[in-house]
Amino acid sequence: MERIKGIVLRQVKFGENKQIVDLFTESRGRISIIASTGARSMTASQKQGGSRRRGSAYRLMPLSMVEFDCDIHGQDRLPYPHGITPYYIYCDIQFNPLKSALIMFVAEFLQNALKEEGANPILFKYIQDSLQWLDGTSQPVCNFHIVFLLQMTRFLGISPNLDGYSPVLFYDLMNTEYLYGQPPHQHFLRPDEAKMLPYICNMRQDNSHLYRFTREQRHRILEVMNDYYRIHLPSFKELKSLDVLREVFD
Repeated sequence: MERIKGIVLRQVKFGENKQIVDLFTESRGRISIIASTGARSMTASQKQGGSRRRGSAYRLMPLSMVEFDCDIHGQDRLPYPHGITPYYIYCDIQFNPLKSALIMFVAEFLQNALKEEGANPILFKYIQDSLQWLDGTSQPVCNFHIVFLLQMTRFLGISPNLDGYSPVLFYDLMNTEYLYGQPPHQHFLRPDEAKMLPYICNMRQDNSHLYRFTREQRHRILEVMNDYYRIHLPSFKELKSLDVLREVFD
């Protein structure tokens, strides 16, 4: 039996009162478990008041941060966790429509991007810290998801190569390089868009509120990044929650 800390990616109903839960964990990478659906939620005030106890029920939601005991050695079936409890409770996200939409988008993105990801404590900490920053910040968060997707390319080994930049060059999204001419495929940026790459790639969460984009620019950036991930991660699917974000930002 080992203590596992993880971030919930997705839940799928399994039988009458159970669900299969996909998580990205600190020590094991991506795993799946079977958990009960007859759980109640826990508020931040309840946790602070000392109501967190071993074995208490907890309603799992996308990107919930939880810990539990689990025996996953030598299993020929999905393991059952013991004593699922939150180690972080979102305070603002559940009351903020924009942040809630961003959480839904990030959950779908991670479900796609981390399908085969093994243990990576540094990546786990980045995801955890980013979500906690989103929950706690009072800064504008309209660029949060752009920064998150850009930073994730580094952890997944597919970050764009910006060597040889010139404002007159095309950018080949497939081979991640600047070119003097249009590449022989459809996955590229024309010079007027390609010149924005170094500018965008300098964004961080703590300075993202200083970057101003029009609605059309933000939609185009997300469209390109969705295509970029689909090119470089073969199992990556088109993100359906992009449409929700477009409506929110409209």
